[in-house]
Amino acid sequence: MIYYQPKIDVVTEKVIGAEALVRWQRTDGSMISPENFIPIYEKNGQIQKLDAYVFRQVCRLQKRILDESKKLLSVSVNLSRSSILCEGVVEQYAKIVKEYDIPITCVPLEITESASVYGQKVVTVAERLLQAGFKLHIDDFGSGYSSMESISRLPFSVLKIDKCLIDHVCETRVKILVDHIIKLSKALNMRVLAEGVETTEQLDVLRKIKCDEIQEFYYARPMPEAQFIEYVRKSDNHKKL
Repeated sequence: MIYYQPKIDVVTEKVIGAEALVRWQRTDGSMISPENFIPIYEKNGQIQKLDAYVFRQVCRLQKRILDESKKLLSVSVNLSRSSILCEGVVEQYAKIVKEYDIPITCVPLEITESASVYGQKVVTVAERLLQAGFKLHIDDFGSGYSSMESISRLPFSVLKIDKCLIDHVCETRVKILVDHIIKLSKALNMRVLAEGVETTEQLDVLRKIKCDEIQEFYYARPMPEAQFIEYVRKSDNHKKL
């Protein structure tokens, strides 16, 4: 199943997008954590098929929203390292977008910081994705040791600060670090999204240092498609969700 986690504008507190997340539901209705099944897909070589499945489902949703003349928001999809290094991935994903006849910019692709440092191959594929019209986001920024190299080599449009930093953003040293990350990102024409925001104190700090977007449990947990569409509708009608 595809769940959607809203991305919220820090200033307006309205939904400005979402991230698509895959979930596995048992026949009895209980859920299996991605931590338990994603490694299996990676180990048996099926992660590329899973990535493509999620991407296709998001394109289907975007086409439905477009046909119903509803507000079209960008919904990002994670692209695993395995998929990035797969031959023909650019053509495959561009073909799916064309099949659903939707704007290619409404389905940005997220590449984790760890995946973005696997040499020239990743850089070449990223450049081809950009040439095809895709927007690229760097995910989990700050969780690895090669962050500066990642953003210097690839032209991302959004930088997502990892939860490991946001958990401690109220502490003076971490606040200074995150503040400088935001300033650097904006100097490189990137919007900044903070992952893992769960408290009012964290939100207040991020607002003061001019973070653009937040994601995680402070506003909303990941939710099924119908619930997400309703959540967006309410967001358009009310400032405070």
